[in-house]
Amino acid sequence: MTKKIYKDNELAGLRTGGIIKQKQKDYFILRTRIPGGHLKADLLKKYSTIAKKYGRDYVHVSTRQGIEIPWIHIKNIPKLLKDLKKLNILKGACGPRSRNLIACPGMSVCRFGFVDTEQLAGKLDSVAFGKEVPKKFKVAITGCLNSCAKPQENDLGFQAQGEPEVDLSKCIGCTLCAKVCEKVCLRGKRKPAIIMDENKRPIYRKKNCFFEGDCIRVCPVNAWKTKMVGFAVYIGGKVGRFPKFGVKIADFVKESQIPKIIRNTIRCYNRIAKKGERFGEALERQDLEKIKEEIL
Repeated sequence: MTKKIYKDNELAGLRTGGIIKQKQKDYFILRTRIPGGHLKADLLKKYSTIAKKYGRDYVHVSTRQGIEIPWIHIKNIPKLLKDLKKLNILKGACGPRSRNLIACPGMSVCRFGFVDTEQLAGKLDSVAFGKEVPKKFKVAITGCLNSCAKPQENDLGFQAQGEPEVDLSKCIGCTLCAKVCEKVCLRGKRKPAIIMDENKRPIYRKKNCFFEGDCIRVCPVNAWKTKMVGFAVYIGGKVGRFPKFGVKIADFVKESQIPKIIRNTIRCYNRIAKKGERFGEALERQDLEKIKEEIL
């Protein structure tokens, strides 16, 4: 019987460390975490070892960039935990605490990325993961406007953005920057951020810019450069049964500010939310301007 091995309070403790009850009696799912989704190939062999030894020789890749191994019998959990420590496999979390921080590939391989989001996620793991909160708390970092990591659907999301600038001495008047800008801005229901004057010289209007960097990528003579890189910050997003889109509270936040923002947001969440309430729900009762000041 289950209680002969673990008492109820001990089972709750397992859940804290990513050991989750399975549908089938006496079986559990191991939830691991991979900060930013960046995993060395050699570590995959270690996951395979665990799945063969304790599960049924397969794994499930979760939506939050973790690997889950089902079919672990309760009697094998003590040995499993020892092996995880030896193999340096990071456990995930469940229940009322912060989850694995997810990220897109970023500029290391993606031509759209402004920052190395995978590396940044690894640095922020200790800041963002496993903190006690009223319900659950999810953080995402994405490297450009494409938002592959869906920062707007997380409790706290960071979206990299780049402000462009043009060196007119290099410009050849090809108009490619204005054409791609018009296409992006029309989709976003804005007037173009770049227009051409009568001499086919680009004029940049920052107030209309989405900071996605397409003008920089299409320029054949590198006349357009990235002037500044930073992050837009979103709060209060979630999916689930009652989805909410996050609210943008800042643009061009520096990378060095992100750890403080994460800590402040978790502290704010614990202050304003009721037990079992998501951050976005708690924000509905708050003055957003005061919340911005508290977080930023």
